[in-house]
Amino acid sequence: MSERVRRRDPHAAVKRDVLVRYLDAWIAGALRSHRHATYVECGEFVADAFGVFEEFADRLAGSHLDMVIVGREPGDPPEGLPVRVVADPADLTVDGPMLANLDGLDVWPPVRGKSHEVMFTARSGDYGERLRAAGLAYRVAVELVADDGETELLVFGTGDSGHLATFKNELWSVDEFAGIRYRDPHDTEGTLVDISLTPQLLPLRRTLLAELTRRGPCPVADLRRHTLLETIYRPEDTIGALHAAAVAGEITREPAKGRLTPRTIVGPAGAHSAH
Repeated sequence: MSERVRRRDPHAAVKRDVLVRYLDAWIAGALRSHRHATYVECGEFVADAFGVFEEFADRLAGSHLDMVIVGREPGDPPEGLPVRVVADPADLTVDGPMLANLDGLDVWPPVRGKSHEVMFTARSGDYGERLRAAGLAYRVAVELVADDGETELLVFGTGDSGHLATFKNELWSVDEFAGIRYRDPHDTEGTLVDISLTPQLLPLRRTLLAELTRRGPCPVADLRRHTLLETIYRPEDTIGALHAAAVAGEITREPAKGRLTPRTIVGPAGAHSAH
C-alpha cells in the first residue's frame, strides 16, 4: 500500500498489519492441528487475508482450513483454500476453531467457547458483555489514536490466554505508522504510547503500583499475569516496569538484590506515584 493511502487512513493501516501478523500465527497453529478451522472475514481485508493464506500454499491442499467471507464477493482466492460466502453472519455454521475479523459489533457470527476468537473495532466500551456471553474470557482493548485526535478502539477476544499473549506480541510488532499511537483505556492518565518493540512503560508502571497497593506483596509472576489480562502490555514488559519502580524506591523486593524473577516478591514501598 502506498504511503499516501496510509496517511489518509492510519487506523486501517495499523488494523491491517495487526490482523495480518496474527492471522499468520493463527494459520500456522491451525495447520499443526487435525481439527477443522475457519477464518471469517466480515470487513475490508479479504485480499490481505488471501495474501497470508498464499504464504502457506504448499500446505493448504488437503488441510482442514477454510475461509468464510460475509457480504461480498470472494475475488480470486488462493489455490487449495475452500471459500464460502454468506450474506448474513447469523446463517454461518462453524465446526472447530474460528478466528473472525468483524466489521463492528453489528456483524457478529456465532461465537462460542474457547476455540473461537474475534477481532473488531468498537466506538465505545460496550463489547464486554458480548464477549463474556460468548465465553471469550481473555481480551484486550487498545485505543488507536491519530494525530488529529480521532480514536478507534481495537478489541481482541479469545478463550485461550496463550493466544492473547501471541496477539499482544503482534500488536507491538507492527510497523511504526506515522500518525498512530496506542493508549490503554484503563490508564488513569491517558498516556499516548508510540508503537514500538520497546514501548514506554510508564502507564504499566502506574498500573502495577496501583495493583500492589491493592493486593500487597506478591510474586512477580502474579504481576506478569495481571499485565497480560488487564493491560495492553506483554507479560515480559512487567520486569522493565518493576525495575524502574525499584530504582525509584517505589517498591520493595525480596531478595533485595539480583535480577527480578517470577519468584521475586515485590510490594509497595509507600504512597508513591510514577512521574
